[in-house]
Amino acid sequence: MTSKIKDNRDIMGLYAKIANQSEVMLNAAQRGSWDELCAAEEVVSRLIHDLQTLKQVKESDLNEQERIEHIAYLKKILADDAEIRNITEPRLRQLEEFLRASSNTQKLSNSYGVN
Repeated sequence: MTSKIKDNRDIMGLYAKIANQSEVMLNAAQRGSWDELCAAEEVVSRLIHDLQTLKQVKESDLNEQERIEHIAYLKKILADDAEIRNITEPRLRQLEEFLRASSNTQKLSNSYGVN
């Protein structure tokens, strides 16, 4: 097997793992399982690092089938990412509001000596 074919298979395998892991992230976000979401994000980060390290083959070196798979993986990853953001951004805004209210309460307590 030529090195180029092996490299392409390795690259496509990493894209597949990232796409699968993005689905794990989406499922965790949909369930509100924030610890699982964070753990899955860490896995994706490591996979992306591995992909960047391995990716010495230019995308133009991919054959037609690999290009089709590559595009499908990218579309899935981006769609999952968009859906995860739709789920998490409102939650982050709620958390920001809670922290802001808590900070304001603490400032008032400090200002008026209330414990």
